[in-house]
Amino acid sequence: MNVLLIFTDQQQRFSLGCMGNPNVQTPTLDALARRGTLFRRCYSNDPICGPFRGTLMTGQYSSRCGVIDNAYPLRDDATTLADAFNAGGHQTCFIGKWHLGGNGNRPIAKSLQGGFQRFRGYQCYNGFRDQIVFSDGREYVKHYQGHRTEIATNLAIEHIREMSQEPQPWMMTLAYQAPHYPVQPAEKYAQMYAGQKIIRRPNSREVNPFTRTWSPPSPWPPNDDPDYRRYGNDLDEYIRLYYAMCTQVDANVARLLETLDELGVGDDTMVIYTSDHGDMHGSHGLTNKGYPQEESAGIPLIIHVPGSPGGRVSDALVSGIDLMPTLLDLTGLPACETVDGKSFAPLLRGESQDLTGPIFSERNKWCMVCQGNWKLAADRTDDHSLMPTLLTNLRDDPYELDNRVNAPDAATEQARLLKTLQEWNRTVWPPERATALGYY
Repeated sequence: MNVLLIFTDQQQRFSLGCMGNPNVQTPTLDALARRGTLFRRCYSNDPICGPFRGTLMTGQYSSRCGVIDNAYPLRDDATTLADAFNAGGHQTCFIGKWHLGGNGNRPIAKSLQGGFQRFRGYQCYNGFRDQIVFSDGREYVKHYQGHRTEIATNLAIEHIREMSQEPQPWMMTLAYQAPHYPVQPAEKYAQMYAGQKIIRRPNSREVNPFTRTWSPPSPWPPNDDPDYRRYGNDLDEYIRLYYAMCTQVDANVARLLETLDELGVGDDTMVIYTSDHGDMHGSHGLTNKGYPQEESAGIPLIIHVPGSPGGRVSDALVSGIDLMPTLLDLTGLPACETVDGKSFAPLLRGESQDLTGPIFSERNKWCMVCQGNWKLAADRTDDHSLMPTLLTNLRDDPYELDNRVNAPDAATEQARLLKTLQEWNRTVWPPERATALGYY
């Protein structure tokens, strides 16, 4: 079976029509969810760009695989997603934003490409219309005309066509930059949302959503930046443009699915759609990502497996590190012993499976556990202990408006979750390693 793994950048879990969002139009993904399984409680194990890619490519927590910040490379001794599929006889291909081993848009050396046989990628931000670059690892960078989302799709379709002519199955990972800031949809999609009234989440507060980029750098001062002039200090306009980018990605997913059907491989291709992390959109007065709150740590996940039950909505607790073992399981390839994640392929096959957690997420200075309906986040302190900062029952408080840390009536749950989180934290951040890296 072929595998098409699509992931976007900075797309929060709630930015899909099938997740009940009244603001956004995602007809293709909504239809894919009806054919497959929509997961409503999937988490990024490290809600920031590079570290998530480390977890996705190795099935390991970022603190174990070593990709603890943006631009960190995969370790040379890591068994990657591509390695596992290569060994299983698949053709492998990566298209899009890589962000492992550097910044900027210099050529990405073969040694940094995670074992993918075919590779067309870039490290960090990419041009909008007239400075699009993709590296194949050689000593030059290709320049294209057009919108980066469309170009990534064009490249993916080109390689799908080529690989589908070969007898071996293939595994493609397509990493879109959208809807990561700066939010720059093609004008066609921006016009779809022009003037639209935005219904914000109940925990949203007024913030300035504009964020500078550094690789390449945004114009400075802000008034010289066309993106700042467009949505600086205007959260609703930022959200409109953000959703326009989500709709543009949705339209390009439609192009990919149409190509699979045209080539006659649609019924033999598993399709996975997810993201690396979310976007706070002003929830709790915060912007961007890197937080344990649902808008940041929660990510979309839709999986369609031909021949498996479809039309299902699941509240199973799953996370990014679970994707590698799950995909290997579903394609009948040997399990990889180095992964931290757990296969949830039985659930996708329609079998009974206990997926109530715990699952874990982290950023260098904090870590988080979800189990059942409860979530606990804690700061990592200088004495190697954990200080609880957020405790919530997501069934009763889905917007995390009532922080139950140290509440007497939640003391039992806090103690139970804290013990679980401490035990996990000691395995991934033993004191001697954390001290050596300067994170305690």
